Amino acid sequence: MNEKKGGLPLIIGHRGAYDVAPENTLKGFKKAIELKADYIEFDVHQTKDGALVIIHDIDILRRMGIKSTIEQMTLKELKKLDFGEGERIPELWELVEVAKGKVKFLCELKAQGISKKVINLLREEHLIDSTIIESYIIEELMEVRKIEPSIELAALVPKNRGILLEWEKRKTMIQGVIDLGITNIVTRLLNVDDLFVRYCHKNNIKVFVYSLNTELTMKRFISMGVDGIIVNSISKAKALLTKPIQKKNLNNDLEQLP
Repeated sequence: MNEKKGGLPLIIGHRGAYDVAPENTLKGFKKAIELKADYIEFDVHQTKDGALVIIHDIDILRRMGIKSTIEQMTLKELKKLDFGEGERIPELWELVEVAKGKVKFLCELKAQGISKKVINLLREEHLIDSTIIESYIIEELMEVRKIEPSIELAALVPKNRGILLEWEKRKTMIQGVIDLGITNIVTRLLNVDDLFVRYCHKNNIKVFVYSLNTELTMKRFISMGVDGIIVNSISKAKALLTKPIQKKNLNNDLEQLP
């Protein structure tokens, strides 16, 4: 499903088109489609009254001076807020209406207990085959698997969202994903190096790196052969992929991996 084209990584718009439109808004997602991203990455929460909404986290609300959490607010209350340039918080069904058939989804589950609702919507809209479900909440990923075994999963690691500099800790983290039978890893750029990519690929795990801002950073991870780059500037990434980039040969001496 999420195969690289011509050996190049998939371009995934971080929260839409982060550099040119408000994050996690319909305007941002429409812009990502215009810029021809392969996937859009977005975050799903549930409101007090059970609506599935797209917003990163409560820090967004804190910056607006709101002390309530997303699950403590109703959809009506959230819809009153301006999320930038007059944009209102989108519901998941609204994103589907805008983006279906135009771009693929990297959908992060940010709340527990929402798997069934999300999967039911994706089924109704025939989007199972064009969606990857990701989460830091491994229990939620396992619930998704029970509900819809055919959907592709991605583990956001490490669970504490931090940085692991020691190889043995990163190796253990990768092994945990392998043991779960999940075939995609999404992690911070500082966790990824040549060894990380080689070890994942040796074990048939695809590597998605976030979030990349500069051409230099994008170029570095493209040369490593990562499978997807989650970027704040889709246009910058698209332009970069039209230029020749020297790929590292990471296939040598795989049997020598520690």
